Amino acid sequence: MKKSNRIVFFNFLSIVLLQGLSIITAPLFSRMLGTDGYGGVEIYNIWMAAVTIVFSFQTLGTMPAARIEYPREKQDAYQSSALFLSTVSFACLSVPVLLLRRPIAGALQLDEILIPLLLVQAFTGYCINYLSSKFVYDFKAGWNCFLSVATAVLTMVLSIGLILWSPPEKGYLGRIFALVLTNVLVGIPALIYIFASGKTFYHREYWRFCLPLALPFIFYNLSDLLLGQSDRVMLQQMMSRAAVGEYSLALKFGGIMFTIFGALNSTWCPFFFDYMKDGNREAMLRQSKNFLELFTVLSAGFLLLNREVFHVFASRDFWGGTVLIPAFVTGYYLNFLCTFPINYEYFRKQTRMVALVTIVSALINIGLNYVLIQRLDAMGAALATMTSHLLQFTMHYVYARFVLGKGDFPFGVRVLSGYAIAYCAVLVLTCLTPDFWLLRWGLGAAIGLWELRRIWKRKVLM
Repeated sequence: MKKSNRIVFFNFLSIVLLQGLSIITAPLFSRMLGTDGYGGVEIYNIWMAAVTIVFSFQTLGTMPAARIEYPREKQDAYQSSALFLSTVSFACLSVPVLLLRRPIAGALQLDEILIPLLLVQAFTGYCINYLSSKFVYDFKAGWNCFLSVATAVLTMVLSIGLILWSPPEKGYLGRIFALVLTNVLVGIPALIYIFASGKTFYHREYWRFCLPLALPFIFYNLSDLLLGQSDRVMLQQMMSRAAVGEYSLALKFGGIMFTIFGALNSTWCPFFFDYMKDGNREAMLRQSKNFLELFTVLSAGFLLLNREVFHVFASRDFWGGTVLIPAFVTGYYLNFLCTFPINYEYFRKQTRMVALVTIVSALINIGLNYVLIQRLDAMGAALATMTSHLLQFTMHYVYARFVLGKGDFPFGVRVLSGYAIAYCAVLVLTCLTPDFWLLRWGLGAAIGLWELRRIWKRKVLM
């Protein structure tokens, strides 16, 4: 197996196992926890993600820039120092939260016991993600896969055991305890490994390089969280927890494409930055087109097959969310297209612009949610998020190509438009033929066979 194929395979498998397990087990946990319990865990996870973003200073996001700035022999030291910066940040910001945990728990509508657990899970989970990214950028795909397998299996086993051990009305606490315990058991060794590899804590030069690049990521990722999660929070306020449950399970199912995108993108990014650094534009464009083709085919195939597969995935009580899935998948496809201008902005160290566009998109999304949920219920929330992602892509593309790139931006309209048009054609067909499953499945099989033949001819996945 070629090295690039091996890296793609293991990184793809790693992220599918780590993130995909939550999708695979969603039907099981939704049945075990019920609507309220499932919704409670989802809300807890949203707040945990927000804490992770703010408290970590998002030093993880500076890894690509550090690869360009520093030679390979300094990468371990930089990563160790940057993670220590996150550790100091977590420690300092956690103290006031713990002192004020009672009013904070009341404001967030969480049990008071969950506040310290949330902080522990946020930090140790960040350490796991940090080590995973380190393995990716060090091209240690096998170790990344092992880390993902260990985390995924441990999470599943502990979750099932602790939910069954907990009283029925407290099953969601068993699920949360399992998530925290898994992160501690895996995250602490990850922290020790990174510090032992780099043997560097406070380093003035590294911190001065890291902070200006990392801080915009806080606003970017927090806004991205709002962009992706405000719909559920507003549905809870404007409709009901049952609507949130139905919406969340459909979103989780559509998230299969986001998991695949994350796996492929984490593999493509290191090659993209290396090609751009070395000036190897031809190889970068060749691999980018393969990436575009592969993900477009996978997205189109998912659209064509989603209706029947979701009816197997979810119990009948959740089938009302079926009509939302094409909007979710389209939002993820727009996210995928957005990575091309965004990664170019990262390469040019324009992280502030990335954050600004995401903030604007998140604010637009909140406004659209408020208007459309009142008129279209859950479909309004799905369309609001999809529209916000379209505006996000448009703003990034215009900036990267016409302002930042000025002729140097490698992804012209011709490169992206052909694949986007093909995807839109399949989207329209899917929406017009909900009852013609044989037509959709036949077309999906034909597209899949065509792509397999293309991969066989070029001898690489992407």
